[in-house]
Amino acid sequence: MGTQHERLESHHGVFMNVAGYGVLIIGSPAIGKSSLALELLSHQHQLIADDVIDFYDTDNIICGHCPPLLSGLLHTRELGLISVTNVFGDQAWQSEYPLNYVVELTEHHDTNIDLFLERQFYTVLDKAFPRLILSISTPISLSSRLLCWLKMQENAYSADNQLQQHPFTLLGITT
Repeated sequence: MGTQHERLESHHGVFMNVAGYGVLIIGSPAIGKSSLALELLSHQHQLIADDVIDFYDTDNIICGHCPPLLSGLLHTRELGLISVTNVFGDQAWQSEYPLNYVVELTEHHDTNIDLFLERQFYTVLDKAFPRLILSISTPISLSSRLLCWLKMQENAYSADNQLQQHPFTLLGITT
């Protein structure tokens, strides 16, 4: 962890290493943050912190870590307090990780059908991170949607760009 001179900022949520990306899961109490974390843990991803995440800035890299009292623990309403290393093995927990993305769980399902989604951001220590808003009322699993979005970010995939290139592709023109 960093030196005493670093700025610290605490956030409520669950922080995980998902497919090599630091993902902060946020949302209102009892919305399903820990349930999503449990599902991700069952797929070999790692918990960094549950409930309270302390973020610090080191050389313009924002890292999050778990306060010592909560290290390696995940709380779910149905199962209580879970030691993730006892249930999922030592590899299921990591003490700190850089932040890359934020996922916000919401109860509301957006009924608008947009082909082009506006990019959303969430700020930690004055740095903006891409944010995905997921409705818990959509029937597709939260983890499947999150993993798909992370893959899209990884590949800098944009359907906007693909659609803009589509007329050229139909005409056999490469740009």
